[in-house]
Amino acid sequence: MPKIYPVSLGCAKNKADFEKLLYVLISQGWEPVLTPEEADVIWINTCAFIRPAVEEAIDHIIELGSIKQPGQKLVVSGCLTARYGKEKLKTLLPEVDEFFSIEPFQYFSSSEPIKRILSENPFYAYLKIAEGCNKKCSYCTIPFIRGKLRSKPLDFLIKEARYLIELGVKELILVAQDTTSYGLDFGEKRGLLKLIKALDSLKGDFRIRLLYCYPSGLNKKLVKELLEVEKLVPYFDIPIQHSHPEVLKRMRRPANSERLKNLIDYIRDLKPETGIRTTVIVGFPGESEEEFEHLLNFLKTVEFDYLGAFIFYPEEGTLAEKLTPKVKYKEKVKRKRLLLKLQKEITKKRLAHRIGQEEEVLVLGSDIRGRTFGISRFQAPEIDGVTYITTKKEILPGELIKGKIVRSGTYDVWIRPV
Repeated sequence: MPKIYPVSLGCAKNKADFEKLLYVLISQGWEPVLTPEEADVIWINTCAFIRPAVEEAIDHIIELGSIKQPGQKLVVSGCLTARYGKEKLKTLLPEVDEFFSIEPFQYFSSSEPIKRILSENPFYAYLKIAEGCNKKCSYCTIPFIRGKLRSKPLDFLIKEARYLIELGVKELILVAQDTTSYGLDFGEKRGLLKLIKALDSLKGDFRIRLLYCYPSGLNKKLVKELLEVEKLVPYFDIPIQHSHPEVLKRMRRPANSERLKNLIDYIRDLKPETGIRTTVIVGFPGESEEEFEHLLNFLKTVEFDYLGAFIFYPEEGTLAEKLTPKVKYKEKVKRKRLLLKLQKEITKKRLAHRIGQEEEVLVLGSDIRGRTFGISRFQAPEIDGVTYITTKKEILPGELIKGKIVRSGTYDVWIRPV
């Protein structure tokens, strides 16, 4: 039986692809192993969305290539190949035996498999609902890595969701490059809501989470209808990237931060316990001190529950690559540090306000200190904080429990089961 050492880098969408590839390989007789020394094939699935991801991928390839033994093969798949092409990478990375592009399972099967091997916690899974993006953000490499929007058929996604629920998954996390555009490519203007309602109707004790909501794809009517879906957790991930209208115009993003603020106020009026997350980019070409201060003030006003921040890199082939004036790297680092310092206090403050509230927690396991933890409805796994469960009773991973928040920290909360 041939053995494979699998490594997947990058985002949740990449992970969902790779988990299907693992299923196909295992069904064909491959055995996953825990160390590269045991493997016949070392397989690295890569991310190449931004420069740090490219550097991480190359570092992994070089490191594993350096320990590759005679008779072993090193295979690279994913966004790195899609972005730079096989011929260029063969010259740069001669230690690699074979390159595949994105969605590598398509090389082994005539149609996309529904089944997969969950590579993280077995109680949540990413349901990839679409591929590609039709937006034209000036800094983004996704359109020429992943192509245009291609929504997956609703019946296919329902079958995949049903399979995951039967596996014991308790949280389905919907992902795509732009989830709010789901269905638009086949003329379905309310495709996302239709999909979520169809998932909500499935039998089982599970919940649904929505990530990567493009700001202009959300409106008050849709938000209200989404918050009425029983199994959908009250949580919105809305990557804004910036708040200043001039920066947003240069980014080719929706330049209306006032509309976004009103939408977030509306969400919190409807359901105050809703968690709202965002991501921002600092140091975009031409970002002045005044424009950066505008972003800081917007964050102070809106108070996102959680936030991720990225330094701008002039990605090869994008429109933003040639924009000027450039912000110095040291200044970018400084701005990111200031922004995260501000957000740290905002997150701490918002979590403190949750003390005394009743919350539902998906139990995931125990940490290295033996503390039982999980994720509340306002926490997405791997990117937000966690919820620690304070009880002497035995609580098993995979349980959905309710309790009262009794303590909060900078990013985490503590809950006592009811």
